[in-house]
Amino acid sequence: MITHNLYKILGVDSDVDTSTIKIAYRRLASKYHPDKNLDDNKSKKHFIEIKDAYEQIMEKRKYE
Repeated sequence: MITHNLYKILGVDSDVDTSTIKIAYRRLASKYHPDKNLDDNKSKKHFIEIKDAYEQIMEKRKYE
């Protein structure tokens, strides 16, 4: 499922609480942030993927 893959991108299970998701997102966003990896296009793409996954998960959870 698509939703399962979003959680996998952040490295968490789908049954964790929102604060755990936020912690995982911040950790990964800090690691792959484009400002920290200036010459690495893979990091930039991964950062965007992480950001999108986090936003989609949080949006979905807002309405549950």
